[in-house]
Amino acid sequence: MTARYIQRGDSIDFTPEADVAAGDVVIIGDLVGIAKLDIKAGELGALALVGVFDVPKATGESTAIAAGTIVFWDAENSQVTTTAGDNKYLGKTVIAAGDDDSLVRVIINVSRDVPTSAADAITDPAATAEDIDDQSGGTASSAHQLAAVGDTSSADQSSTINSNFATVGTEYNALKDDVEANNGKIDSILAALRTLGLIATE
Repeated sequence: MTARYIQRGDSIDFTPEADVAAGDVVIIGDLVGIAKLDIKAGELGALALVGVFDVPKATGESTAIAAGTIVFWDAENSQVTTTAGDNKYLGKTVIAAGDDDSLVRVIINVSRDVPTSAADAITDPAATAEDIDDQSGGTASSAHQLAAVGDTSSADQSSTINSNFATVGTEYNALKDDVEANNGKIDSILAALRTLGLIATE
């Protein structure tokens, strides 16, 4: 049979075996959800699979968590941790939390490859594609390292070097055009999501 649409997927139906309080993090296999309302045992409720939540973290020396950190849910201690181990992936922090903070703000179930800036842009009514910047951790540089020409003689290599620069320039311009086109598509997607009421409107 073909697939049949059930629900949008930002939350799922859930019937707990024991009472669940609003704000409880619930683990279902490798899936993590958070209860937005109290759910009585045996009664149908819902778990949020998307959204930004303030969740508990440990306090004390060396417990600070930087913004953009991948975090997991430590079910045994009912708190966020940066240690994977047997803990389930929860999401990424969107605001830094210090040693004395008992809560940390997390966007749950976001792809590990999505930059934190993209998550911020989704919740920002005025965001455009330009706000989704590079979070890869690399160091930007205006200088291109060209491969060695490979000629050890004293012959003039300026023509070859100029050709290399021309190639780099052509590829840069093509990449720039692609980025600008993708920015337009992302802006259209953000506008559509706002129209559907899935993210904040301006």
